[in-house]
Amino acid sequence: MSVKKAGPADLSSGRVNQKLRTRDTLVAVAAELIREGRSFSVADVADLARVGRTTAYRYFPSQEQLLAHAALWKLAHIEHFEFDRIFEDKASVLDKVDALVSASDKSTCDYEAEYRAMLRASLEAAAASREPLPRRSPFRRDMVAKALAGTEKSLGRERLERLAAAICIVMGIEALIVTRDVCLLPAERARAIKRWAAGALVRAALAETKELSVKPSARAGRRNQGEQGDGKGRHGDRNVAQPTARARRRALG
Repeated sequence: MSVKKAGPADLSSGRVNQKLRTRDTLVAVAAELIREGRSFSVADVADLARVGRTTAYRYFPSQEQLLAHAALWKLAHIEHFEFDRIFEDKASVLDKVDALVSASDKSTCDYEAEYRAMLRASLEAAAASREPLPRRSPFRRDMVAKALAGTEKSLGRERLERLAAAICIVMGIEALIVTRDVCLLPAERARAIKRWAAGALVRAALAETKELSVKPSARAGRRNQGEQGDGKGRHGDRNVAQPTARARRRALG
């Protein structure tokens, strides 16, 4: 049976609470289907949610929109509870980043279907959809920023942004796809490599900062030592009178 797709639902007027409940019901049912690994249409979700199909299409004119909203809704709940206290008892930046990467890997493994659905929605939206879809949450960037808090003074803004972006690469569903789908690594090995990579990135950034702060004083120390150690500089022994320009010309004949 074909269903006429009505215009988008207006959530700003009328029985707002009821509209929101209807929308949330559709999203929750779709999220459960994602969890079960089942494909679905807007009509399928409407039937399971006991919502009229025409009404469902007012909220979600396409399957892509419903999929994107359901995946992001589910992941927002997951991220809120999974990452709530991961920095407790973590004093150093290395420990915080390690805890974050470990928690991210556990979350993507435990809720792999939801994360893959979210990625699929993002890719399909970028490739084909003309309809506005919800943007991915900045949650990953925000959590990395919290892990690196307090390092901007020592790293500098540019190096801090570079480090944060690099750490984001070893987190999330994209890192799972690389380690599991591309490299065919078992889960524990994949997690260990992500943690190692994140730690290496942090150590490299801190070492680079330390090296840059030491170099100027080291160069000055070596220069002073060369000039003061035995009275010799770049032009030889400064305690011995140097020949004048006229004397050098006469010597050359």
